[in-house]
Formats: sequence, structure tokens, C-alpha cells
Amino acid sequence: MNNTNYFISSDNKGYASVLFEQKMNGKVPIGKGPFVAAFAQANEGDVSPNTKGPRCVDTGLPCDVNTSTCDGQNEKCIAFGPGKDMFESTKIIGQMQYEKSLDLFKSAFSLVSGPIGFAHQYMDMSSQTVKINETANATTCKPAMGYSFGAGTTDGPGGFDFKQGTKSGSLFWNLVRDLITTPSEEIKSCQYPKPVLLPTGEMKFPYAWQPFIVPTQILRLGQLAVVAVPAEFTTMSGRRTRNAVKGSLINVLQRIIKSSLLD
Repeated sequence: MNNTNYFISSDNKGYASVLFEQKMNGKVPIGKGPFVAAFAQANEGDVSPNTKGPRCVDTGLPCDVNTSTCDGQNEKCIAFGPGKDMFESTKIIGQMQYEKSLDLFKSAFSLVSGPIGFAHQYMDMSSQTVKINETANATTCKPAMGYSFGAGTTDGPGGFDFKQGTKSGSLFWNLVRDLITTPSEEIKSCQYPKPVLLPTGEMKFPYAWQPFIVPTQILRLGQLAVVAVPAEFTTMSGRRTRNAVKGSLINVLQRIIKSSLLD
């Protein structure tokens, strides 16, 4: 579903969950049976289920690769597929997830067994030291939304003249931003080369706009670990997270799953 759908929707994963539970629970009301099917997110930060890709709604041609625009406008660039509209696409994608998960469920041979446990912590992501290479380190800072944020995504484009991949600000939008709040030199320097549209980590009226102290946790179910993080990780960052956890727990666990947007 893209951002033109104004109704509450569990989208393709919710549809897959409904199909699986109906298969396992029979003719009982949805959500009332003993079997629960959960389809969680993983590394979805840079992927899309819309398999036909982003196209210009007025011409049908592919969008500009670098900026996801059509004639300079991001509103015209929307991803489609595999169905004729987002409702049919949601059904097709959910059906495919259900069928594959049912196949995996039926062919599973390893029984999950062993102790259950968890580790939970709060981390201040505004002051973490990151090793760049053997001779250099860097320090994270408070969050900020860049100009590309205003462009939205190809699954749900933003508005005005914002474009994805923007590396420079504009006088007009900087003036509009400064009417709300002016970013500090510290956050502009730390976020560079991303131009700061909204310094959300420094905005506190009428309440904090964006948290920088966030929870992370690992859930253990026997030989299975679920790494629960409150963010939309990209494909590679998700792989690196799983590999890091696996490297630390290689003698304890057999399989690592990363689940985004959990806290």
C-alpha cells in the first residue's frame, strides 16, 4: 500500500498472516484460533515489494534513476506491481509470502528447543564511537532529517520540489526551516554531507520530535535468536548486524533473525 491509502491496513504481511491462520485454524473468526502466524519486517529499509518498479504516472516510463522524479517532480514517480493497482498487488504479494511460508513450515525439520531468555538495553545513539578504519574513529550525533526525507520514497512520494539523493540545501527551505528552529553548527557538521532540513534531535517544542535514546534487545528461543531493533535497517546493515551477533554467540545459537521496528 502506498500513501494514497488512508485506511488502516496491515498490508501484504497482514494478508499473509490471515491466510496462514485460516489454513491452520479452520473456520474460526480471524484472531480467535490457537495458531498465530506473525510476519515481521526484517531488512526493509531499501527494498520494495512493488516488482514493476517506479514509473511516471503520466507517461508510464521509468523514473529518473538518481532522483526518482519525472520531469523534476517526485509526485509523479510511484512504484507499481505486480498487480494492476495497490490492492491487487497487496493480495498477490501476501499470497506469495503465505505460500512460501507454508512450504517452509511443512518442510521444517529442526525443532526449536532449549532455554528462553532476553537481553535489553537503552542506548544513547547521539554519542557512540564508531571505528572507521585502523587509524580513525568517528562519533555519532543527534538525529536530523535531510532534504531527501521531504522527497518521500518511490512507494509513497513526498511533495514540493524535494528530490531523493539531494546533497545541498536551498535558501527558501532553509528560511522556512529557521522559522521553526535553526540547526546548530555541531549537527550540521556531523550530518554533512547530508543537508539538514529539520534538526529533529534538537527540537523539543512542544515535546521531543525524535528520540536518540533507543531500546535494543535480543530474544532467545532455544537455539534461535531474534535481534529486535527500533529502526528500518537496509539490506547490508541488517546482514552486518546478524553477522556481529552470530560472531559473538556462535557457540550458543544456530540461527539469527533480525526484526526491525520492534522495541
